Amino acid sequence: MKQILDDLEFLSSQRGDLGLKTAPGVGSGLSDELPQKSQTTSLILGTDIYGRDDDKEHIFNWLTSNINDRNQPSILSIVGMGGVGKTTLVQHVFNDPRVDEAKFVVKAWICVSDEFDVFKISRAILEVVTKSTDDSRELEMVHRRLKEELMGKKFLLVLDDVWNENQPKWEEVRKPLVFGAKGSRILVTTCSKEVASTMRSEDHSLKQLQEDDCWKLFAKYAFRDDDTQPDPECRKIGIKIVKKCKGLPLALKTMGSLLYNKSSVSDWEMVFQSEIWEFSKERCDIIPALALSYIHLPSHLKVCFGYCAIFPKDYEFKKNDLIQLWMTENFTQCSQHSRTSEEVCQQYFNDLLSRSFFQQSDENKEVFVMHDLLHDLAKYVGGGLYLRCELDQTEKIQKVTRHFSFELGYPRCFDGFGTLCNTEKLRTFVPKPRSLRYLWRWDIKMSIHELFSKFKFIRILSLSGCSDLEELPDSIGNLEHLRSLDLSGTDIKRLNENICLLSHLKILKLNYCEDLEELPSNLHLLTNLCRLELMGMKLRKMPPYMGKRKNLKVVMNYFNVGHSRELGIQQLGELDLEGSLSIKELQNVENSLDALEADLKNKTQLVTLELG
Repeated sequence: MKQILDDLEFLSSQRGDLGLKTAPGVGSGLSDELPQKSQTTSLILGTDIYGRDDDKEHIFNWLTSNINDRNQPSILSIVGMGGVGKTTLVQHVFNDPRVDEAKFVVKAWICVSDEFDVFKISRAILEVVTKSTDDSRELEMVHRRLKEELMGKKFLLVLDDVWNENQPKWEEVRKPLVFGAKGSRILVTTCSKEVASTMRSEDHSLKQLQEDDCWKLFAKYAFRDDDTQPDPECRKIGIKIVKKCKGLPLALKTMGSLLYNKSSVSDWEMVFQSEIWEFSKERCDIIPALALSYIHLPSHLKVCFGYCAIFPKDYEFKKNDLIQLWMTENFTQCSQHSRTSEEVCQQYFNDLLSRSFFQQSDENKEVFVMHDLLHDLAKYVGGGLYLRCELDQTEKIQKVTRHFSFELGYPRCFDGFGTLCNTEKLRTFVPKPRSLRYLWRWDIKMSIHELFSKFKFIRILSLSGCSDLEELPDSIGNLEHLRSLDLSGTDIKRLNENICLLSHLKILKLNYCEDLEELPSNLHLLTNLCRLELMGMKLRKMPPYMGKRKNLKVVMNYFNVGHSRELGIQQLGELDLEGSLSIKELQNVENSLDALEADLKNKTQLVTLELG
C-alpha cells in the first residue's frame, strides 16, 4: 500500500512538467453525470421577490453609505448555500431604480462560476465596461485599458458565483479596479465565507425563507397567474412539499414548476414522495446548484461530508461528536504533521461550515444541522458506502456498505441485518436518534456476542442506550480493529478485562452508566486511548497509571473524594481533564498536600469547577 501511494504521489508530481492541468470536477464522482450550472446575467423577469426585504435594505444601505474603506473599492459578499437565492437577490438590487440614485457611472455584471482565470475575468470586466469585444492576448494590455476606463469613475461591479480562495489571484484582478472613484462598490455572491475572507470583504449571510414566503414563491410557480383555487387535496400535499424544501427558493421554484398544469392528486403525491435526485436533470436546476458546491470541495472535505450520510434527516449533531467520528476513521491528511488529528478535523469542520454545508441550529448555537437537500446530496455521492436504515424500512442489498446506522424510533428494536449488507466489511455501526435532547433506549433481538461475531473489521461501535447490555462478552477482545466504543446509557455493571486487548481503541464513552462503579485495572494498557468519557457516573476510583497516558483526555463531571489514598483527590493530578467538574466530599481531604497534587490550577481545559 505504501509503495502504491508513493507511486501515485510521484505520478502526480509529474503533471506540472507535462503541462497538465486538473479539469474542474475531476475526481468528484459527479462531473460526468450532472449538467453544468448555466451562466447568469443581470436581467430579471418580473419584480416579485419574497422574504428578502431586510436583505435588500441591508445592501442598499451599504451601497449608499459613506464607508471610509482603505480597501478601495468596498466589497460586500452575499454568502449562502446553493439555491438560497443569492443571485436572484443581487439581480433585484442591481435593477432597482434606487441604485440609480447612488449615481454609479459604470454598472457591470460578471458571472465568474467555476474557473477563476485572472485574464478571462479581467477581459470580461473590460468588455462589459466598454460594451465592446476585446481581442487583447496579454493581461498587461487588458489591465491598462481597464484602468483607463475606470479612472475616476464611480462603478458598481457584481461578481456572481465566486469560488476562488486564492488571494494572489484576486489581488491581480483587483489591481485596475482600485483606480475607480471613491464610493465604488463590488458585490459578490458565493457559497463560502472563505471567499469573502480571501477578498477581504464584509459578508452578509443569506438565510432560508420563512414559511409564509415559501408558500407564496411555490404558488407563483405551481399555479402561475391562474385565479382558480387548487384542489384542496393538492393544496394539502403542496404544503407538505413546501416544508420539504426547507426554505430553499430554488427548490421551491423547481417543485412548483414540476407541478404546473398537473391537477391530479396522484401526480402531486408522486412529486412529494420523490427524492430531488430522481427528477430529470434537464428540468431540475437544484441538482447542479448543490452539486457544484460539492465538486469544488478538496478531496479530504468530500470524504468528511459524505460520512454525514449516516445521520438521519434533520439530525442535530454536536461539532465534537462529528469530529471524533472523522478522527476515528483517520480522515486527516497524512501531511498535517505540525497539528494534532483533532486540530486538523476542527479545521475540516470549520471549512465545511464556512461553505454552508452545515448550519447552526437556531435553538442551540452548540448544535448543528444539515439542510435536507444537502443530506440527499451526501447520500447520493456516498454511492452505497453509507447505509442508514429506519427500523420499519426494508433496504435493497448493499454489498459495498461500510458504514451502517439505524434510526431509533418506534418500535425501538434492532432485529438484525437480514440482507442489508455484508456485516464482515462494516467499519461503522451506530444507532442515531432524531434528537439529542434525551437518551433513547432500544432493544436488540440477538445476544451481544452474536452481534460481535458479525463484525470482523469494525472500527466505530456504538451500543449507546441498548437496554439489553449489562456486561460485555469475552468476544469484545476479538474486535481487534475497534477504535471507538460507546456504551453510554446502558445498564452495564462491569467491564470485561478483555477490553484491554483492544490495542487500537482511541475513544471509550461510558457516560451515564450509573451501575458501573469501577473500570478494569489494566485500562492503562490501552496505549492509543486518547479520550475517556465518564459523565454522570458514580465512579469510585480511577484505574492505576491512567495519568501516565500523555495524550489521554478525560471528560467527567463528578468526582467523590474518598478517605483512602487510592480514592483521594490526588487521583486527579495527572489527568488531562476537560469540560465541567464537580468535586464532592472535600471534608475527606485531610492533607493540603493532597489537594496540591490534584493540580487543578493547571487544568486548562476545565470550563467550570464546583467544589462541595
